Amino acid sequence: MSTKATIFKCLNGTWALHRTLTSVIPSFPSGTFTGSATFTPIPPSSSSSSEAKQTLLYTETGELITTSGLTLRANKKYIYTYSPTDDKLSVWFVKESRGDSKKDNENNANNNVEIDYLFHELVFGESEGDGGVIADGRWKAVGDHLCIKDNYSARYEFEVGAGEVGRWVLRYDVKGPAKDYVSETRFER
Repeated sequence: MSTKATIFKCLNGTWALHRTLTSVIPSFPSGTFTGSATFTPIPPSSSSSSEAKQTLLYTETGELITTSGLTLRANKKYIYTYSPTDDKLSVWFVKESRGDSKKDNENNANNNVEIDYLFHELVFGESEGDGGVIADGRWKAVGDHLCIKDNYSARYEFEVGAGEVGRWVLRYDVKGPAKDYVSETRFER
């Protein structure tokens, strides 16, 4: 099994998360976010990807406490895909569709989401310098996304042992005309 396939398989389930937000711009909040993230399989028919792709819905919920003392509830969703055909692991924005009834929405929440557009692909390099394996069992990947004038530079680090991911870190360096912050999230089981 490839590194990407192993990591994708290990993401499934629930993770505790702790995020720090550090902004250079005073009007953008700095603080800490604590919550949970759940990766749930999506049946192939409910995503717009090809049948060969495997998909996981990433759902995050928690609480942000800003350095100014404000407390905010927050959540977000992404879709992670793995394509065994070309061994690609990628993250997509979510397009939520409306079910025909309230019952459909309650019973099939994962069926009411679909892939919207690409956020970034995880690129694993061949050496430590460009996103490869590190001697102590950590795997690194990078991904970038330009959103109008803001660049989101993602850096992943997965701690792999005995074929399982026990912890991982996702860091975004975000730069743009109105944004200049670092978001670092630690995920643990």
